[in-house]
Amino acid sequence: MRNWNRDFRLLACGVFGVGAFFGILHPLFNNFIVDQIGVQPRELGYIESLREVPGFLNALFTAIIIYLAPPVVAGFALIVMGVGMAAYSQVNSFYGILVFSFVWSIGFHAWLPLRSAMTLAYSTDEEKGKWFGQLRSVESFATLAMIGLCLFATNLFEFGGLFRIGGGVVAAGGIALLFTSRRLQTERENRFVLRKSYGLYYVLSLLDGSRRQIFTTFAIFALVKVFGTDRDVIIKLVLINQVVVLFFSPTIGRLVDKLGERTMLSISYAGLFFVFIGYATLKNVTHLYVLYCIDNFLFVGRIALMTYVNKIASPQDLKPTLAMGVTMNHVAAVSVPLIGGFTWAAFGYQIIFIGGAVFTLISLACAQWMKVGQGAKKLG
Repeated sequence: MRNWNRDFRLLACGVFGVGAFFGILHPLFNNFIVDQIGVQPRELGYIESLREVPGFLNALFTAIIIYLAPPVVAGFALIVMGVGMAAYSQVNSFYGILVFSFVWSIGFHAWLPLRSAMTLAYSTDEEKGKWFGQLRSVESFATLAMIGLCLFATNLFEFGGLFRIGGGVVAAGGIALLFTSRRLQTERENRFVLRKSYGLYYVLSLLDGSRRQIFTTFAIFALVKVFGTDRDVIIKLVLINQVVVLFFSPTIGRLVDKLGERTMLSISYAGLFFVFIGYATLKNVTHLYVLYCIDNFLFVGRIALMTYVNKIASPQDLKPTLAMGVTMNHVAAVSVPLIGGFTWAAFGYQIIFIGGAVFTLISLACAQWMKVGQGAKKLG
């Protein structure tokens, strides 16, 4: 942290807020919607599908705000996230969950490409993977702190109180972003970018959205719905996962810089294939707990994709290309939960995770098209 400049520290405050948000959401949401609301797999598909719609529109959104100050937009995006989460404390129906999940999702998906652009702009050397890894550790620390709060204070605050706390922390992170430097634009930036030369990035983002959405939507839900895992066990599971991510994120970021994007993506996708196959075939719930932690550890794909696009995109294309990557990611993310919910109801949960294994194999094959040494920064 001694090497961080003022802007990067303020950015870290925003990232901390997002980590706190998910430190409340991940351990509590599935038990909340099952135990308190009585949500079924098909209804979960509706919730997650609608929640991903703002990500599908991300490139259009970024095209509109590209000439505004990105830190200001990012700050207000986190405030919207906070409002959406805090509103969960007043929800007692499926439709309330549907509406306020959509609200916080608007803020989150506006934040995603801006976070990447701000990280690239505020980091002070060319080893970008290192900076992404450090921010991931900040996010994991915040998530860890909130999981600890959930573990020891759920009976005190109940679901509603914890949702208000998470919403308040992420909103505070958004306020911090309002004080960062506005120096994020190049002299000439494109509003909308869709180029053949970035095609591999688009394809990998699309596949990542399919894989990610299957696991984030249905992995913990399966533990709760199928195996009857209670709230305290889920909290402890997410807690263990975040401890691992916290300590290994900087190392993973440095490995991306050292070994390259193709190698690290290949390792990630190969490992994820076995995670999905295990989730589809294993019946011992303890084994599934281990697989859940392994999946979250193999987050390297996110860091490698960000550093990859930073290397291949010209400066004026960077922010809109990141936004297009988020959009491609969510083309799948909008449809996968909906299809997954109906598939679960018709054929059981196993087929969903087999589908995830297929997506990881396709991703592994596509990653081999990355040229070794590709990434000398293009000058626009």
